[in-house]
Amino acid sequence: MSATTVVLSAGPNGLGVTRSLYLKGIRPTVISRQSDDVVNYSRLPARKIVLPEKNTESALLQTLLALQQAAIVIPTSDWFVSFLAENSERLSQHIRFLLPSPDIARMLIDKAAETETVSAILPLPKTIQKLTDSTALMDNLRLPVIIKPRSHQHMVLGSKNRILGNVQEVTDFFVQYQTQLEHLIAQEVVPGDDDCQWVCNCFFDYNSDLVQAFSFNRLRLSPSHYGVTSYAISQYNEEVITLSKKLGKALGYVGPAMVEFKFDNRDNCYKYIELNPRLGMCNYFDTRCGINNAHAYWQLLNDEALNYNVRMKNDVIFVSLYEDFFSRRKDGESVRQIFAAYLNDFFKPHVFIYHTWWDPAPSARMLLRQLTSLLKALLRKARVI
Repeated sequence: MSATTVVLSAGPNGLGVTRSLYLKGIRPTVISRQSDDVVNYSRLPARKIVLPEKNTESALLQTLLALQQAAIVIPTSDWFVSFLAENSERLSQHIRFLLPSPDIARMLIDKAAETETVSAILPLPKTIQKLTDSTALMDNLRLPVIIKPRSHQHMVLGSKNRILGNVQEVTDFFVQYQTQLEHLIAQEVVPGDDDCQWVCNCFFDYNSDLVQAFSFNRLRLSPSHYGVTSYAISQYNEEVITLSKKLGKALGYVGPAMVEFKFDNRDNCYKYIELNPRLGMCNYFDTRCGINNAHAYWQLLNDEALNYNVRMKNDVIFVSLYEDFFSRRKDGESVRQIFAAYLNDFFKPHVFIYHTWWDPAPSARMLLRQLTSLLKALLRKARVI
């Protein structure tokens, strides 16, 4: 009997992995932290487990220890990666999973440690890992700067990040967050539009050699400029892939990685932004373009031969339609401009974040959720007027 495959699922990340495995004949068990996680509306999982809101970590530990011996477990969020890293000594005796060493995993999730380590390997924006006061920040970094939480355990901003564009914003920020500076880092913002940003979703073997890589050009983000991918196109970028390969080898990295870069026109150089030590949000995009990193994960743990010569498809469009449309509107684009952009790519093959014809329920559920959210927003606006 083959070992159980388990996806520790978080939103579209987990849904993508589930679909990628299903295309290879594998129906995983999915474990999620919320009952309304989009993966729970999919018909593909063999089993669905929702963790309780209280004592979540203890419940997850017991659930994993109760799995069939040598089950394969695939994390799809920083929280799940941290959990596996923190419990690796106990869990690795019972189940199988791929992470870089615990020290590397913790380093990559802590942005202060990550930027300090990676700066010796790749170019990256100028960074302050330890914030002290507004004067020191402005003496060392050029505005605008981006303030980031050190990890998912330090989400003190109430948002993914904060942009400070002038002296007054810097001053106000240090007044507001003076007791929480240890949880934050600051980086110079690399100038350039959304389409200066690139992602390499890749996979490394036990020797930290690059097995396969998928690169795509981010065209739009949600929220605009500093959010997650909402519109992108697959493009083979040899330089981005080479930089990712160099980083993985230098770190002794094993498993899947999502490496982000931004092209800096000032010195014609790709600047490292971050590495997520897991399969990312767009992993099903990879699969549809010929690079199934979720299956490579499964193959390595099953001691199956890996294909080091797989080729990716270019000029495929990824779209998260609702998020992309409304982030464009908020950024000042007219409806006409937005639809003109969509029509320009109409005849290219598309991959949607939630929608596939053969597993339609997740996209239907997300559409209902988004329409409900829009209706509530319109009603609130009507009451104010």
